[in-house]
Amino acid sequence: MKHLLYCLIVLCCAAMQVSAQVATSPIRFGVLAHNADHETQQHYAPLYQFLGAQMAPDEVQLVFIEPTNLDLADIQAQADFLLTDPYHYLHLRVTGKLRLPLLSQVTLTEAGSFDLSGGVIFCLVSNPLCDMNTITQAKIATTGPTSLLGYVAQLRELQQLGISLSAELMHHLSSDQAVIVAVKNQQADIGFVRSGTVEKLIQQGVITTEEIKLLNQQELAELPFQTSTRLYPDRPLLVMPAVPQATVSRMMAALLSWETEARAKGLTEAFGAAADYQSVEHSLQALALPPYQAGGAQSFMHSWTDHRGTLLAVVLLLLSLLVLYIVFRQKNARQSLMNDKLLQLNQSLMRQKTQMSTVLNNTVHVLLFGLDLQGRIVHFNDNALKLLHIPAQSLQGQLLMDLLADPGQKQTLQSAMQQLLEHPKDAMVLSLKIQLANGKELYLDSDLFRLPDVPEDGSDFVLLGTDVSRRYWIENRLQRSFKRLDQLIERSPSVIYAFDPETMRLNYISPNCFTMYLKSSMEIMRMANWWNLSVHPDNQQIIAQKFIDWANAGYPGVLKYSCTLLRNLANSGLYADEPQENNQQICIENQLCALRDEKGRVTEIIGSQLDISERHHAQMKQELAASVFIQAREGIFITDASGTILDLNHSFCRITGYTETEALGCHLALLGSSQSDKLYFECLWQELTRAGYWEGEIQSKRKNGESMVLALTISVVKDMQHQALHYVALFSDITVQKAQEDKLRFIAHFDALTGLPNRLLLKDRIAQNMALAKRRKQLMAVIFIDIDGFKAVNDSLGHEAGDYLLVELANRMRCVMRENDTLARLGGDEFIALLTELTSEADCIPLIERLLHSASKPFDLHKQQARVSASIGITFYPQKKAVDDATLIRQADIAMYQAKHSGKNQYAIFSNTDKELAS
Repeated sequence: MKHLLYCLIVLCCAAMQVSAQVATSPIRFGVLAHNADHETQQHYAPLYQFLGAQMAPDEVQLVFIEPTNLDLADIQAQADFLLTDPYHYLHLRVTGKLRLPLLSQVTLTEAGSFDLSGGVIFCLVSNPLCDMNTITQAKIATTGPTSLLGYVAQLRELQQLGISLSAELMHHLSSDQAVIVAVKNQQADIGFVRSGTVEKLIQQGVITTEEIKLLNQQELAELPFQTSTRLYPDRPLLVMPAVPQATVSRMMAALLSWETEARAKGLTEAFGAAADYQSVEHSLQALALPPYQAGGAQSFMHSWTDHRGTLLAVVLLLLSLLVLYIVFRQKNARQSLMNDKLLQLNQSLMRQKTQMSTVLNNTVHVLLFGLDLQGRIVHFNDNALKLLHIPAQSLQGQLLMDLLADPGQKQTLQSAMQQLLEHPKDAMVLSLKIQLANGKELYLDSDLFRLPDVPEDGSDFVLLGTDVSRRYWIENRLQRSFKRLDQLIERSPSVIYAFDPETMRLNYISPNCFTMYLKSSMEIMRMANWWNLSVHPDNQQIIAQKFIDWANAGYPGVLKYSCTLLRNLANSGLYADEPQENNQQICIENQLCALRDEKGRVTEIIGSQLDISERHHAQMKQELAASVFIQAREGIFITDASGTILDLNHSFCRITGYTETEALGCHLALLGSSQSDKLYFECLWQELTRAGYWEGEIQSKRKNGESMVLALTISVVKDMQHQALHYVALFSDITVQKAQEDKLRFIAHFDALTGLPNRLLLKDRIAQNMALAKRRKQLMAVIFIDIDGFKAVNDSLGHEAGDYLLVELANRMRCVMRENDTLARLGGDEFIALLTELTSEADCIPLIERLLHSASKPFDLHKQQARVSASIGITFYPQKKAVDDATLIRQADIAMYQAKHSGKNQYAIFSNTDKELAS
């Protein structure tokens, strides 16, 4: 006991010492590579720097492991983590001491990440052996016998095509780039590399797209690179057994966050969840490559899987022996009873054996062969003769391999028998195709195993096969049907989709959905709320209610509806020129129907979507045009090429007074009001023919003879030959507006009391006459008139009398002035007169005196007389210095005040002294 306690203490101390050493030792990140050249180190340098920062304060070392190193202990001594090839991983897994992969490498794309990859078979276009039919004669360069995507994937694909390559023609190089250089330099005819390598070297300028050709190219839309093989999971990241769990968790978190950094650096490799490498294992087994070749090593887990039945039998046997030991300790009577039960059991087993033999001989579609060591048929059941259509004497002693049509299957059967000789307790599962004498083919799913003891008939092996020919035939027909259906769907303008009616989760959407959603089918399938993100918010509630009503009614018939689909051009890679055009709306037509099971329960909803934007827009335009034509308040009519009215709306009749019957068939000159207007319409028609449109105002008459003014616009509608087909005219009655414009124009330019031009019109008249006087070299006089004594009249007799006096005085002064002169009222009792076409200053004196005389005559105001006078100031234009209208009015005003100060009822002319005062 003391020795045992001492040993435990020593082991604990050693463990603590090892833990301390591990805690201080660096983290070694291994990468499987032939050599650590500059390009390889440069490729992994960003990841190495990233891990160094993420794993701080622990140091991270980047180490490279040779692909030929299959010693797990040696690899564990060099690295803690290993990014390796899937084939290399399966080699290491047979030791039984390796953990499952921590993560798997993924390829970054614009839409997300892709965790599968494939292999490429390529050659130079100029090489005469660049063809699948001559590949067996070509010299082939690969990236090594332990490379999945540079060797195994291509071999498996060729095996499926019935092509077997000679090992003598295979040349293993160190890297994908070395393979491409060898093919380019014609050192090899065909090259095997992983997908993505060709695109990378084309981008680097090592090769060009025109130089190479891909063989057996696969149509895989979801893969961002070209491939010649099926897809396999990418490189796994392995964790060595001795690495602490805390370090594993930190490394896993760091590598999962590498994707963001990789995208920022423009890299295409990151890490995702660990993949399932069973497909790689199946391919290696089918190719009989290490470690799955005959005599290959098996891991503990494989041994348990393969010998699970035997081990259970051993355990049961030990339990039986224990039971027998206890039983033999009992009384002799119980021993006799047990013997009787054993006898009964033996008899039951014999009966079961007889029944099993009867079942095997009479079960339809089940074939039983007993084979000797050479593979000759020494025993068979009755159903074998029925399935093979061969007499018993011909089948007895025949080699089973002679019945197989595929040379590959013959090799597979021979390898399976050899493996069973070395491992008698194993069982092999085989898929065989037998060529029958009548030309048909018999497909069998078979189990091959050895019997513990060789029976008397010499059957060393037993092959139990099930006829699955009908299943193969149905699968081939389904595959062809699916292919035809896929082609029809891809070329259809409708998008087909299916979703769960309960969860609304999308189960399928056809690949042609990109034309409608601007997203691939993979992107849409990953969207949990694909419907809400696509349908316009204004339509969602209405459509949801329609779907609920349809579902509550039991999903009868077909649910049809139209809605607006909102799609974003910026997220699709198709960027619009303007940001506001990135959001685009289209109109789609949906049809939904329900799929039901045999009990009538709805299991899935199938739908189709069709882009009806053009039809919808055309319909909307047509409805809008019809609505505008009918509801417009403006009159609208359509004529033929000669101007004959073909159609009109209600507003035409309302405005013109003509009924539809009266106007149809008449010429558009119907809108003219006189013979001169008809001539005007002829000129209009000529301009319309020349320019293609006409707009303006015309004088017209209603049917009752009432005059009106119309605002008319006419446009030409041309045919495909650019000849006038129709004319479309639109008009409105602007009679009231024209009258209002005239009234407003009068109010804006004339005094409301006297009817004389106001200050605004006076300013325009002064500007016009200044230009005219300067051009004609004549004088213009600006006369400022102020009424003396008006305030006393207005205060004593009232405003009404004052207004009457102003009106009467304006009429008197207008009567004594010439026709081309202007009299304006500034406001109150102030007036301005413009005298034009004067040859000298003295020419205006007679008119000034008439104005003074007219103002001094008495006025009769409400049976009372009133007297006023006028003080007048005069200035002339042009002058030596440049002056404007305001300066001229100010000069005349100054002169008027001189006249008023001199005694009123007289005039004064603006002098040079006054000019100095004015300045």
